Amino acid sequence: MKSVSLGGRLALTIILFNLTACGSSGNSGQVTAPTENAERIQLADRSYVLALPTHFDQAKPYKLLLAFHGSGGSSESMRSSARFEQYHSDYIVAYPKSQEVEWNEGCDCNIAHRKGADDLGFIEQIIEDVGTRYRLQEGEVYAAGFSQGALFAQNVACNLGDKVRAVATVGAPMSRQLSLSCAMEAPVSVMMVHGTADNVLSYYGSNHANFGLLSSQEAVARLAALNNSLPNPLLKSASQNVDLIHYTNGKQKVQLHSIKRGGHSWSFSGFDTSQKILDFFDHLHIPELPEHSQLIDVQGQKFHVRSMGKQHSGPAILLLPGFNYNYFNDSAWYALLQPYLAKTYRVHSIDRLGNGFSNMSEEVNLSRFAEDLNGILHALNEKQVLLVAFSSASITASQFYQHRSDDIDLTGMLWIDPDIALPHSLSLYKGYPADWYLANLEALLPILEQGTWTARTWNKLVVEREEIAALLPEALADLMDWNFLDVISQQRMLVGAQQTRAREIAFYADDLDAYAALALPSSVPVSVIDSDFEEKDIQNYPENAEALRQWQQEGSAWSQQVAEFSNGQYMSLEQTDHMVMFQKPERIKQAIDWLVAKGR
Repeated sequence: MKSVSLGGRLALTIILFNLTACGSSGNSGQVTAPTENAERIQLADRSYVLALPTHFDQAKPYKLLLAFHGSGGSSESMRSSARFEQYHSDYIVAYPKSQEVEWNEGCDCNIAHRKGADDLGFIEQIIEDVGTRYRLQEGEVYAAGFSQGALFAQNVACNLGDKVRAVATVGAPMSRQLSLSCAMEAPVSVMMVHGTADNVLSYYGSNHANFGLLSSQEAVARLAALNNSLPNPLLKSASQNVDLIHYTNGKQKVQLHSIKRGGHSWSFSGFDTSQKILDFFDHLHIPELPEHSQLIDVQGQKFHVRSMGKQHSGPAILLLPGFNYNYFNDSAWYALLQPYLAKTYRVHSIDRLGNGFSNMSEEVNLSRFAEDLNGILHALNEKQVLLVAFSSASITASQFYQHRSDDIDLTGMLWIDPDIALPHSLSLYKGYPADWYLANLEALLPILEQGTWTARTWNKLVVEREEIAALLPEALADLMDWNFLDVISQQRMLVGAQQTRAREIAFYADDLDAYAALALPSSVPVSVIDSDFEEKDIQNYPENAEALRQWQQEGSAWSQQVAEFSNGQYMSLEQTDHMVMFQKPERIKQAIDWLVAKGR
């Protein structure tokens, strides 16, 4: 180690030691009296403090939480700051003491490393030792650390992922050395908490040949990559003073809570760090949702619903997604339309099972979703609704019209490029790729399980995003919620979502048959927006031009018939893409305005 590097490292150690001694590790210098359910346990020449919850039950299996102090700290100082055992009755908490002034954090650059402190081995011994003393829940071991102890917690995540389910770090980003050496062969959920004004371990990182730091935003991205997370993070304000960056791989979570103007501390104003960490550990199985989103439980299944414009009265606008040309369909299609409509209306976009953040299910089809809608609306306490259905969602809309609950007032429907329930169109829908998926579904599902099509799915998403960007009207560009579109659409890369898509395409023919057998709606007005999106396919596939032209003509005639039969409007849009929601949202609003006025 170079002398200049050692000097810089020792200076940092002294600073951290002084801060810990002054109480800066948490609670603004105030130490809370610990509970009596604790003892110091000696393991050879090492020790840890083991704290039990207040109402400890010897017969109950517990989770184990390991909490690591900062540089120069102790088991007692960390316990006084975190007090985890006082927050939760399901955890036994171990507060280990480092062998040296610092933990061997994985940077290969400090005193603990030079002296060969086997801190990772010590942690394994503690887990084993606690397991011999008390009943532990299998697979329920967690770790948290402050400052230099947070850097060590990341080392635990990198090297003990087979023993630790999740870690939380407070007051530290990530060392550049560990970011390069970390393998994380077993994925581990990680929660980071860091003040943007931290003047000890900077939120913005630092460059040093011996001990460099990534910024916290770089660190969370690196940890997400090590977990094979989806590429786009969810960004949102968790509160007035806290910004959240959240990644997921569909199972594990990696997130950063950035405390605005927060210093080098365990706790912050309006942010109870210990409680937030325990909440994170307790809800690893629950997805982090975008702003305005919630999960609605209907008969044990959870549906992703995004609600905006709740302050408005009148009928609620329900946005139902349908297939695009890639057979993707989820609430990402309403990333612009929903905030645009929410300026005037109360608007809900709803994802079927297997789409967005809704639960996965093997029982997926467009007809079944009509039944689910009744339960969702009851949970939302919506009695008067106007339904907007894009593409194949007209199947769900038609079924809902026939089978809606008696207490739901359906004031009207707007169908955008609906599926056409006439023979020629139905034969095209039932052809490739629907017939191929039906014939090959059983063999395809295990192939999807292996992730064989994940890269292919991502490539399609990249192209779609570029196409959507080209469609946006300049006047409404500021309303476009790109983060929502990215976060929702990338869910399609998850294996469960890929399998759902395969099942939906395979079962499409059955949905179409049920759709064709229904009578046209007559008691509520149905307006239809009919774009000329077929023109693109007619130009690109001249060998199929005749069949495609017939489909286009048949569709326009049928759409006019639906509108006239139900006393709705028929609107033909020329030079318009299939994704009308992005290209001409104002025309959709005009159609909704007309239906709402008609229903008064």
